[in-house]
Amino acid sequence: MKFNLLRASLLPLPLLMSACLSLAPTEVPLPSIEAPKAAARYGSVVIMLPGRGDRADAFIRQGFAEAGERWGFDTIAVDAHFGYYRERSLLTRLREDIVLPARAAGYESIWLLGISMGGFGSLLYAAEHPDEIDGVILLAPYLGDRKLVEEISAVGGLSAWSGDASSFKDYEIEVWTWLQNATNGHSTTPVILGYGQSDGGARAHAVLADALDPASVYTLPGGHKWTTWGPLWEEIAADLEL
Repeated sequence: MKFNLLRASLLPLPLLMSACLSLAPTEVPLPSIEAPKAAARYGSVVIMLPGRGDRADAFIRQGFAEAGERWGFDTIAVDAHFGYYRERSLLTRLREDIVLPARAAGYESIWLLGISMGGFGSLLYAAEHPDEIDGVILLAPYLGDRKLVEEISAVGGLSAWSGDASSFKDYEIEVWTWLQNATNGHSTTPVILGYGQSDGGARAHAVLADALDPASVYTLPGGHKWTTWGPLWEEIAADLEL
């Protein structure tokens, strides 16, 4: 399902205001760590998008790449900071500079992993280019307006939601529509969710978790921080079948 990229890459005002305090410049091509090589080392790669305020090197410092070494898949940490969302170039740069070169290098399986804002970016990409992604891993993802989440919960959950939410942003509706298709058997793209039980977005995460196979949901005590995401990723990486 296609949607307007100009609107899709706009995030709500609170995210915009907090991120505009110190915006890094965008670059072409999109910088990354362990960028797509001429030939794939393993058959699978996990492309990682950071949350607001973090950069690609955070994944390296927190040991996310080491998990790939242990469990037999490559990783690419992408410097997809807020500037790419603000300039509405995230999906184009991610596709042209990272995803397509990775496929050309020989990867048979390409997964996206996104933390917080990066989770939302991963979902935007999956909704825009569903045939290019083999799976999505969401760690404490930002999932849009809380009122939309409450509306979905109030009607009985994601499977019962009609998709009629005209008072909300188109891109938020598209993301939740894609998640609905991914969880009701209309899509073969797996979604894995991990979050801390004290995370400020845990209510939204729980609504999504209710629609997922319980085996695809990982929770631990903790809040919206790396000390929670790191152990979650260790568990998820050990279970991944790429």
